[in-house]
Amino acid sequence: MVKRPLIGFIIFAFTTLAFAASALYQFHNAYARQALHTQLSAWALAQMELETLEFRNELALYLATASDKQSLVLSYDILWSRYDTFLSSQEAAPMRRTFDAQPVVQRAFRLIQQHEQAVLNGDRQRLSGLLHEMDIVLPQVRNLMVNNFTGPAAIEQREFLQDQIKTMYAAIIILMSLLIFFAFRLYRNSSKQQKMAWHDSLTGLPNRNYLLEYLYKAAHKKQIHTLLLIDVRRFKDINDLMGYEQGDVALTQLANELKSMCLPYGYPCARISSNEFAVLAYTDNRQLSFFTQPLCNALRSAIDSVYPGHRLAVAIGVAKSLDLDDNVIRNHRQFANQLLNNADLALMKAKRAPVTQDSVDIFKAEYEQEAKQRRQLRDELKAHLDDPYQETLYVLFQPMVAATSRRLGCECLIRWDHAEFGPIDPELIVNVAEESGLGRRLGAWLLRQVYLALNTEWQTINDRIDIAINLSDSFFNESLIADVITVFADHPEQRKQLIFEVTETMTIDDIGRFNLLMNQLRDVGIRIALDDFGTGWSSMSVLSHLSFDKVKIDRSFVTGMANTPRQHVLVDTICHMAHQLDIRVVAEGVETQEQLTSLKQMGVDEFQGYFFAKPLSALDFYAFCIDHLNHKDKLLMND
Repeated sequence: MVKRPLIGFIIFAFTTLAFAASALYQFHNAYARQALHTQLSAWALAQMELETLEFRNELALYLATASDKQSLVLSYDILWSRYDTFLSSQEAAPMRRTFDAQPVVQRAFRLIQQHEQAVLNGDRQRLSGLLHEMDIVLPQVRNLMVNNFTGPAAIEQREFLQDQIKTMYAAIIILMSLLIFFAFRLYRNSSKQQKMAWHDSLTGLPNRNYLLEYLYKAAHKKQIHTLLLIDVRRFKDINDLMGYEQGDVALTQLANELKSMCLPYGYPCARISSNEFAVLAYTDNRQLSFFTQPLCNALRSAIDSVYPGHRLAVAIGVAKSLDLDDNVIRNHRQFANQLLNNADLALMKAKRAPVTQDSVDIFKAEYEQEAKQRRQLRDELKAHLDDPYQETLYVLFQPMVAATSRRLGCECLIRWDHAEFGPIDPELIVNVAEESGLGRRLGAWLLRQVYLALNTEWQTINDRIDIAINLSDSFFNESLIADVITVFADHPEQRKQLIFEVTETMTIDDIGRFNLLMNQLRDVGIRIALDDFGTGWSSMSVLSHLSFDKVKIDRSFVTGMANTPRQHVLVDTICHMAHQLDIRVVAEGVETQEQLTSLKQMGVDEFQGYFFAKPLSALDFYAFCIDHLNHKDKLLMND
């Protein structure tokens, strides 16, 4: 869409040109009329003077030589006709009003009219008097001709034309000045828009478009270079806890530090998204650590000046121009986009490292294959969620056995047997769903699978089964309660058998919001468990702010108890602390009788692991439940 200033300038320029053309046209018409008037007046007055002089000369000749009066009468008739035409015709009206011509000509016309008989009869006495009077009239008639060119009226006409010219020039100068002014304004606005198109308004750094242009030029010059994409992890914490104003201050600090680091090397840098920056290093990447490590330190220092006491890590993805195919390099635009895509894939890998440590990852060819696989999985996952009859995406249930209760529990686990890639890692399924915006739909699909199992395979014992469901980040939001109510609309009492498992990282993003959602879920009967307890750096902090119904001890603690006494102490401490807070404890990864015995002695409430069963189908889990209930769990009693 054309911008308003440009439209206004075009309209103004068109109006200016139209006005100037109109002024020139009017001036031309005025000049042409004046010139024509002057020419006609000059010719008419000249003819009248000439014929008056000719009649006077004929009259003088007749009186001097007594010649034939025929020539005198002819000259008299011509002069009569000239005077009569001048005094009566419409064409001569302007001339009559100019130079006081009408009174002069009227006097001359009356004079010859009075001597008409004398001319016709050749009366020499009266004609002598006429000659004397003609000598008086002739200079007056001649003056009309002279005044036409040099008289006050003629001068006035020329002054009028000069004034018209001055007015026209003044108007054109004013219009041209305005035109120049608006052109300057338009140029200045265009410069600002150009800067906005190529630079980030907050930090002043070049933006993504500018970076791509740099990459185009580098590809054209066949320069060897390396692209670094930099992400400050958990930067959202600054906005959430300190406000967006402090977040902007932090981004400005980051930009300044980045410019300071890049300036000595001559590396261009840019801000390409909210907390993501880029550097174009003219190197083949072999010795890039000389730059990346100081860069990480400098960026963290900049963050600490705004957000002290919280370690925010830096992730860097690196891509080299040497890794690109020669055919891609020949297409400069494709080259730039491919290099940026490679760096982005490397950055995604770097961001999978623990959130508390800096990480640098260099692009490898297999990353692109993984990205293609994820795109394929995304499309197929969407299709599977739309198809109620597909069988490649399904759920299994791993039993959770209670130490004392006669109830049984299980964890709902997603599985995907892919025709091309084989079994898909459940974590990858969740990640693909999160990245493609399918997290909520996948969560709702899991709820429906649980509902179907409760009311089909497990219908006869469903009141004695609790089901735990792992929630992804995007599914744990304000719409979760509505989805639960919708799925369990026919059996709302079964909502009390649901246990939603959340991770520590989900809770720390916004504890206040998380606590509100937990309370709303409890209002409809749902319990909340903290999964993988002990693996995060803020587990204790989460327990101090939020109230959970269960904590699940991560399998890494259970596996290490036999060989690492500290692990045994940690598990025992977790159990004691949880019970003091009235929280049930679930141990994951129980695989041996020894582990089970130790965990029971510590007071663990529920157990989950291959010692009891691998993940089972809904029908096999039903058989497991029947066997467990009939034999009162020999496994638990066999210690």
